[in-house]
Amino acid sequence: MEKQTAWDYAIGLIKIDGLTPTREFMAMVEKEIRGEMTLDEIEASLNKKYKMKGETVTGRLEQ
Repeated sequence: MEKQTAWDYAIGLIKIDGLTPTREFMAMVEKEIRGEMTLDEIEASLNKKYKMKGETVTGRLEQ
């Protein structure tokens, strides 16, 4: 799957929940699509901004 298609799908799922991605998040998405930022860097940025009670944001499935 192309990066743009994958992000369109992911953002669509966010919107289904009635949420709107921030401009900052969308800028990171665009950088990732262009290869200027990695998914790990996006994850680290989100964790730094939204970390609560020792929890971290992750897109990986943990078993």
